[in-house]
Amino acid sequence: MKKLFLTAMMAAAVFSAAAQEEEAVESPLTFETNLNSNALWRGTHVTGLSAEGIINYSVAGFSAGVDAISAIGKDDYNELDFYISYQFKGAFVSLTDYSWTMDKFEYFGPYKEYHFLELGVGYDFSEITDLPLSISYNVMLAGANRTADDKQGYSSYLEIGFAPSLACGIDLDIAVGMALEGEETALMYTKKDGFNVCNTKFGVSKTYNLKNFCTVTPNVNIMCNPTGFGDHGEAYFSAGVGFAF
Repeated sequence: MKKLFLTAMMAAAVFSAAAQEEEAVESPLTFETNLNSNALWRGTHVTGLSAEGIINYSVAGFSAGVDAISAIGKDDYNELDFYISYQFKGAFVSLTDYSWTMDKFEYFGPYKEYHFLELGVGYDFSEITDLPLSISYNVMLAGANRTADDKQGYSSYLEIGFAPSLACGIDLDIAVGMALEGEETALMYTKKDGFNVCNTKFGVSKTYNLKNFCTVTPNVNIMCNPTGFGDHGEAYFSAGVGFAF
């Protein structure tokens, strides 16, 4: 799985770069690869050292793509996500199919055991104003987010983000996320049911353009989940670098 994943990332990078050179215009097809010391997601530590590849196609407000993550080293974590979205004047809606496993990667097994289907809606105020503020709401509609009596858990996640760019070229990523979850057996983000703050994040990054061939973005992130599964919540640090073609 890891060899196939890394080979696919390299092939997609070469294809995307070649397409951009031939067209001499901005291509609707983009490829991004990231190397992270820790993979963090909505207040959760997903895995340690890992590689991520994202292929995205966008046209007229519509986007579709695939996002894959694979652990490097002792962890056996693998993830494969497919998504579609539409954005219009700051408003956006998305549908994402997540699939991840901590041991042998199983993608074509029973859907309610190996997948999570999520609906997301939100608004990005920076599209129409100078305010780099966004808000999003996501809910699990189907799949493995299930209660003890095998009903859908509908775990929800609300996030408010603030992402200003400083005059020195440094970009900040500040966010507060809150989970709304029901039965304890279906919890995804916290160890308590109900409405809880589950993610406070502070990130710093800076993007460098390498002669219009690709961009390189080193980044550091600090994430804290005060209602995480640890005895006193959870706090994590991550450093990484991203390449976009």
